[in-house]
This record gives sequence, structure tokens and C-alpha cells, in this order.
Amino acid sequence: MSRGGPATQFVGVIAGAGRGAAAEPAFAPGEPVPMGAKQRGEARVGDLVQVTVRGRQGKVVRVFGPSRSPLAAMAALLADDGKGWGMPRRVDGEAAELVEGDPLADPGRRDLTAQSVVTIDPEGAKDHDDAIAAAPEGDGVRLWVHIADVSHYVAPGGHIDAEAERRGNSVYLPGTVDPMLPTRLANDLCSLRPGVVRRVVTAEMLVHTDGSVSDTRFYRAAIRSECRLTYPDVDRYLAGGALPEDGLAPTVDAAREAARRLRARRDAAGGLTVGGGEPQFSLAPDGVTGVHVEEQTESHRIVEDCMVAANEAVARHLIAKSVPALFRHHPDPDPARVQRLYERLDALGVATPPLSDREMGPAECRRAATAAGEAVGRHVASLAAKGDTRRGTGLWTLVLRALGQAYYTPAHVTHSGLASAAYAHFTSPIRRYPDLVVHRALLHTLGDDTSLAGKDVLEVVGQQNSDSEREAAALERRGDRICAAMYAQALFRQDPERVYRGEVTGVVPGGVFVSFGVALEGFLPAKRISDEPLVLDALEIALVGESSDRGFRLADALDVKIFDVQPLRGRVSLVWVSEAAPRVVGLSRARRRQIPRRR
Repeated sequence: MSRGGPATQFVGVIAGAGRGAAAEPAFAPGEPVPMGAKQRGEARVGDLVQVTVRGRQGKVVRVFGPSRSPLAAMAALLADDGKGWGMPRRVDGEAAELVEGDPLADPGRRDLTAQSVVTIDPEGAKDHDDAIAAAPEGDGVRLWVHIADVSHYVAPGGHIDAEAERRGNSVYLPGTVDPMLPTRLANDLCSLRPGVVRRVVTAEMLVHTDGSVSDTRFYRAAIRSECRLTYPDVDRYLAGGALPEDGLAPTVDAAREAARRLRARRDAAGGLTVGGGEPQFSLAPDGVTGVHVEEQTESHRIVEDCMVAANEAVARHLIAKSVPALFRHHPDPDPARVQRLYERLDALGVATPPLSDREMGPAECRRAATAAGEAVGRHVASLAAKGDTRRGTGLWTLVLRALGQAYYTPAHVTHSGLASAAYAHFTSPIRRYPDLVVHRALLHTLGDDTSLAGKDVLEVVGQQNSDSEREAAALERRGDRICAAMYAQALFRQDPERVYRGEVTGVVPGGVFVSFGVALEGFLPAKRISDEPLVLDALEIALVGESSDRGFRLADALDVKIFDVQPLRGRVSLVWVSEAAPRVVGLSRARRRQIPRRR
């Protein structure tokens, strides 16, 4: 922190300092800043605060709450990243002036309010901007994907539009969200609430028995959602239970059949499916009381497959109409990365199919990456069949790291992971700015007179949104780690001697990362594994002794105890519970000779 010059700000925790107090940086190392009672204001020891530093003195300008509170920690984390301050006054002012009116009175908007429409979202979802309807039609399934018509309310060049473009996307942390759009839009005018007529942009298509799509149509419409279903609601129904309301079964059944056909076609084309789920935390004022992993179930896949079909249909339409827009590009994996992935999986005992000896082209690399993912899925399933609780998190990470990162571009490009020749993000304009760009481009093809951005402008917007997306994902991971560490701290206080069965999820020169419990992860330093120096092998999948063959590989099982927790740093330090490291198998002598020696 600066002790001279212009004022600076940081997020800290109030700590006692002799007879006074100081603010210690909360989320990163740094010097404490002293402050007197006047500068501290109402903040108490242990509170998370925003501090302005001028000269050698700090002053509290915002109090988030006790550092033990996960909601206070998430608010402070947003502030530490320059987020969470609400919308600028001019943006809220523009939003307040929006007039809802009667959607059915809009010229050219179709009346679909009699249609059986449902939303399907996670429990506790913060926004509801997509809905589906489906019905059998001959041998096919007629599918409607309805997306909130954000473009009706957000004019290009206005204050709301400028702020949405700057933010790029919403950021979701446990228990809170920093939205891209004002609350007036995200939680009201563009929220597809049951029983309320709402404006949407609709992608309608016919899904055939082979999963192909035809008779695609796009238009503005008005719908009235019948019910807000959750993923558990739908899963219970698919398992033989009842839906929350009568009359919804035909819609869900038809959507399920459409999704089944769409996914079968995508799988046959080489679409990649990666295992794993998202951690969901139970938050209380004084800590995190529980965590579970929300797995990808059939209800998730129904929604995903319908949304993917709509995104592809819109992309194909925009390309056919030669309209500039933002597309989603996921490059095919590099041959060298695929080769290394197969070497690593082979060394870890994952049975993969033979890899071609000749030089692989893009399509072959994509198929090879897909086959590797399927091999990992089979490997994890075989462990589960034996009662082994390992989830293969580190193995899935290897697969993902072999792939390129997806990004936004005005170029007409492919999406490797989905095996799609054309893909655009159309289905979430409440939380992603590129979707709003795509809506405007689509509506332009339907006669909307909105001016379109040129390719040069779209290049800049695509790069900005790709960057903001990655920054948001990194911040969301930090939020998850902090909440996981808070829960680990609660477990440690309850029983410091509890032993957890863990799984190695990452290896670095200084030690191994270990997942344990439910969605918890910690770090086991090399010095707590062996007195012998440990080094990485050439494939960077094992940490082994310099002169022995003992150590740990990625995905190995081991028993650990919690040693120390730093919740706001998201750090959990572990100690290994055993007498000797296991032998590391699967590394050939030739490969072991390549292990770098410590200098």
C-alpha cells in the first residue's frame, strides 16, 4: 500500500494493533495500515472493510461485515476486484424510465401466450431468461426456444448498453451476483416469470429422428410461462415422480425426446462431454454450513441440448444472411497437446484407444480428444463400480488442458468441443453481452432497423468480452475456494483429528493438490510427504523421490488431515496420514531418467 502520493484503496480485515487497530490486506499479502478510532468508524476487529489510504493513514469507507460471514467475504471479494458497487446513477436512471407496456401490442410480435411454456433452472437461480416449449409433429419434434428480448429494452449506444458492454457478463459468486444489467431488467422486465406475459425472441425448429434440424424460424413473440421448474423437479419426474403442476408432462416429454435426438447426433459427430459438477454451498451468517456438488443430470442435458440447437441455428442463419455478428470459436486441439494427453493418460493407467502414427489433421485431433474424454469417463465409472470414490478430477483437468480456449470473434468459425460447424451465443442476453450483439444481428435479418457494428468494432468487442469472461471465471473460482476453505475450517474446528480419503488433483514441484470430502481441496507440501527431495517426472503427472520410486501420481488416493486453513486466501494446508509414500508405477525407466535433478 502506498504511504504517499494519491489516495489508494484496498480491502482489508480490521485487526488489533497494540492499543489501536490496523487493516490487514484480506485477500493478498501486504503491509497492515494503522488507523485510529475516528478513521475506523463503526468497523470492529474482525470486520472486512474497504480502506482508503492517504499518506501513512487509512480510513474505512465501507464495512462489509464480519470476516467469518461468507456473504460479507463475497461482497468484499467483488469490491477487491473493482466490482459489486451497483450500477452508475445514469444507468439506473435510464432503467427506471423503461416502460413495460403490453407486449401483445408490439407490432409484429407473435402471440404465443396459449403455448405450454416452462423454464428449467437450478434451484436458487438468479435470472430466468430462457424457456422452452415442445410438441410431437409427425416423426419429428417441434421445438421452441424462447429467450428474453433484452434488445427491446436496451438500445445500442445508451447508458445501459454502454455499461453492459463494459462489464461483458454477470459474475456469480456463492450467494450473490454482480449483474451485467440493472435489476429492473434482469429481475423484472426480462425475467420469464410464471403467469406474466413477457417479450421474447424465439428460435423455432423441427428436430428429426436422426437429430437433424429443419424448418427453422426466428421471430419476436410474447409468452406466458406456466411454471418455473428446477432441475430436481424435472429429474424427479423423469424418475417416475410428478411435476409440480398438472399439464406440463407433454412439454417435458417432447423436450426430452428432442434433446435425446440432438445429443445422439452431436455425440456421433465427436462432441466432447467432460465429467464433473459445480459446487453449491449452504451459507449462514457465521459461516458455510455445507457443500454439495450439482451433477450434470438428464434435466441439465435437456436444457443444454435445446439451447445448443438454438445457438447453432442462429449462427447458421446469420452466416447465410452475411450479417456481421459475434460467433463462439473453440479451436481444434493441437496435435502435440493430444499426443501429450495420451502419453499422460497411458502412464496413469487410463486405457485409451490407439493414437494414429501419422500426422493428425484438425478433425482427427478433435476425435482423439473426444476419445480421450470417453476413456476417462470409463475409467472413473470402473472405479465407482468397485466402490472407489475418486472422481477423476485431475484426469478431467488433463483433458481440458489439451483443448484450446473458446473465444468470441466475428469470423465464421467452428466450435470443436461441440463438433459444431457454426456456433453463436444467443441464449443468455441477460448475463452475456455477446448474446445481445447476436440478438441485434438476428433481428436485423428480420427487418429491425437497428444499425449493426462493423467487423473492426466486433473484433474489439469480442476480445473485450473474451477477456472479461475469463476474468469472471477466475473470480468465481476464487469465491468457490474461499467458501470451501470456510467449510474446511468449520470441519477442522469440529474435529481436528479427522482423517479424509483424498485424491491427487494436481502436482507441482512444491507438493500435491488433494481433493477431499465433498468439493474441498487442499495442498500437501512435499516436505510433509518425504524427507527425501521430491521432483516432477517429465510428464508432470507425478512427484517422486530423486533416488527412489516413491511418491504420488495424479489421481492417486491418499489419506489426509487438515493442518491449517486461511479462509480468505482460499487455502487449506494438509498433512499426510501414513508412514511411507507408495511406489509410483507406470513411469518407464527412460521417462524416469528425464526427471530433472535439483540443483
